[in-house]
Amino acid sequence: MPRGHFSRTAILAAAVFLAGCSGSDSTGGAGQVLGPTGGGPQLQCSIPSSAIYDGGPPPDGIPALDFPDIGTSENAVFLRESDRVLGLVVNEAARAYPLLLMWWHEIVNDTLGSRAVLVTYCPLTGSGIAFDPRVNGENGEFRRFGVSGLLYENNLIMFDRLNESLWNQMLLGAQCGPDRGTDLARLPIIETTWGEWKRRHPLTTVLTTNTGHERSYGEYPYGDYAQVDNDQTLFPSSPWDRSRPPKELVLGITEGDEAVAYPFGLLGSQGQTVAINDAIGGRSILVTFGQGAQTAQAFDRTVDGATLTFAVEDPTAITFRDIETGSLWRADGVAVDGPHAGRQLQPLADAYTVFWFAWSVFHPGTGVADL
Repeated sequence: MPRGHFSRTAILAAAVFLAGCSGSDSTGGAGQVLGPTGGGPQLQCSIPSSAIYDGGPPPDGIPALDFPDIGTSENAVFLRESDRVLGLVVNEAARAYPLLLMWWHEIVNDTLGSRAVLVTYCPLTGSGIAFDPRVNGENGEFRRFGVSGLLYENNLIMFDRLNESLWNQMLLGAQCGPDRGTDLARLPIIETTWGEWKRRHPLTTVLTTNTGHERSYGEYPYGDYAQVDNDQTLFPSSPWDRSRPPKELVLGITEGDEAVAYPFGLLGSQGQTVAINDAIGGRSILVTFGQGAQTAQAFDRTVDGATLTFAVEDPTAITFRDIETGSLWRADGVAVDGPHAGRQLQPLADAYTVFWFAWSVFHPGTGVADL
């Protein structure tokens, strides 16, 4: 059952109990929390355990999907063109993960393009992030993850089923337990509409409603929570930057120690289709935005050692032309004409769509793109 179905009073009472038994010190430093099953040893944490809240559902009360049923786009009759999806491409295989499913499951342990993938979505922070589920690199151990029922700064905390370490989604790694201090590699993912994803990837597959669980998949379970000006959070939060609407979607990008947000409201003010040539942490990037499908994506704009400069070619078809070679590029970063025909711009793995309030909490002092 989603967290939105629990009363705030009951949730906060549970959170107080959790903090009380966590062993955190009075200064808010790192402490201990019970393991996600509640019966194992306490876990040493690198984040303040007093800020870890019990979200209501027990571990697996929000059931992750393990290697779920996958269908073709022709069979996805439950989806409207305007429905939001997370889109992932691995080894040229494309797949859509509809938010109307991710609201209720939050984690998908999947295989795409003959590769294990971990797709995650936190409804309370609006953040969709994909990971390589191998711990400690390409030769590392594969893990499967579940929803712990705990939250940090309103954000999903996962637990892995091997040793019950706790992994906060937006901190991108393990903060409690044996794997504390370990990160997971990210995979490039975008949030867009089902119609736009199909246009870009006609052969896409899609997560289906045949999950083995009875859920109201056509219903958003959090009421008006995601309205752009709604400043309510379900759990206590650190202060956030009030310069933008709290639930505005932004494309958040990190490079090294630098973090920049590209708010959809600002991007949309630039036109129907937008190309932003920018740099972050010394890396030259291209940020694209389509107003109709409210879709932002980021690419490395360096090809063969040369930095390219892009301009919108056709705002309806969402194509771009680089000034240096005159090559024509599609919205997915593939060149279809000119000297670079057949080349692919590298999508940034450390870029994802998220609510502004959450991005500014996890990246205090974050820059807002100067458009």
